Amino acid sequence: MKRIKRYRVPRKLLSRISRISALSFVLVIMTFLGLYAGLYIDKITNMAPNFTLLGLVIGIVLGFRGFLHEAMIERRGES
Repeated sequence: MKRIKRYRVPRKLLSRISRISALSFVLVIMTFLGLYAGLYIDKITNMAPNFTLLGLVIGIVLGFRGFLHEAMIERRGES
């Protein structure tokens, strides 16, 4: 019986793919945390869209900041 050679994905590539997918997951989580924190503060203060929008913007900014920081680290490690 003949054995079929299977292509093996290098560990370094798998590590980079898992790191990038984790970064995108963190970006989404930070956005939703900012949104829900804003909704919670709006519920407490009865100031409907103010803190929701502020929390959403802060969540997006923090998520992108973390994403860009990790992307720069990844890029420096590659070269």
